[in-house]
Amino acid sequence: MTEIRTRTTRTAVACALAGLLVLATVAAGGAGTAVAQEDPETANEYFETFRSMEGTEAYQEYEEFEAIRTFAVSRAQEVGTLDDDDRAEFAAVLDAMVAFEQAYERAGAGEYEESLSAAEDAEAAIDELESHEETQATLADLAVTRFYASLGDGLRDEASSTERTPDRIELLSMTATAYERANRPNEAAEFNLQAEQLSAEYNAATERMDDAEATAGDFLDQCLDCGTVAGAVGGSTNPVRTFERYQDSQETLSDVRAAQADASDNGLDERTSELSALAADVGDARLSLAVASVSILVGYGLVVGLIGTAMLGRIFLWRRTYEMAQIGSIVSGGDGDV
Repeated sequence: MTEIRTRTTRTAVACALAGLLVLATVAAGGAGTAVAQEDPETANEYFETFRSMEGTEAYQEYEEFEAIRTFAVSRAQEVGTLDDDDRAEFAAVLDAMVAFEQAYERAGAGEYEESLSAAEDAEAAIDELESHEETQATLADLAVTRFYASLGDGLRDEASSTERTPDRIELLSMTATAYERANRPNEAAEFNLQAEQLSAEYNAATERMDDAEATAGDFLDQCLDCGTVAGAVGGSTNPVRTFERYQDSQETLSDVRAAQADASDNGLDERTSELSALAADVGDARLSLAVASVSILVGYGLVVGLIGTAMLGRIFLWRRTYEMAQIGSIVSGGDGDV
């Protein structure tokens, strides 16, 4: 926006608006939209084009553009033959009005990025219009500024109700852009900061999800047979390795479940489902390894028990033999031992 327009007082704008409304001649016609006649050339073509825009919702809500439209209708009816400057002025008015209606309609449809782009096109047309008719440019600029403020409020509310973090970050960034263009720097800075903080948190969560997926993938690749107890037991000739795998499965499952929670908190439904399925696979392997570990421990317990029983049996047998030998020695000694 140029310095002249930004410094125009509301009083001057109101006066200009009143003057335009007095001069305006509203021709009869039904409600229409800003789908203007393509490339009007003559004054009559511009007259018909601007008249057909009567009743457009965007201009009714932002009356500055309705004032510009009615003034353009009146001027096109009076001017007669267009010179180059007249044609450039009418073209700039038409471009600004069409771009603004597009911005208004895109915002209403929730197409916020396209709305901001169309509003920027309207600003460019207004800059061109200013070199021909400053009062109309001032009115249009006032309407666009109000539109940006309203768009910023809508984007703010949309961002607060959006659960999917990437969408929310984008909405916060667009909110900041809208407020900046509405000459509200404090709000723009606030929402820029929110977008940056949320983006950093989301990037950290994404990194945790990526790491958990990679860890789980490596674990499952190294434990291909761990889906069954038999596979978990026979997957390694070293029983200690089975216990180590069980411990790895516990840590991996914990990481995957935490990543699943991150995905859910950030509204990533597809990734939440993927991590849920991965957690189920790791959980199955963990259960198999747990049963395998218990089986190994029970097996070792049985072996140790059998060995212990055999050893105790031999000890009792040796003791019995020893006691019998002692009794035999006493009997053979006769009276001398009594």
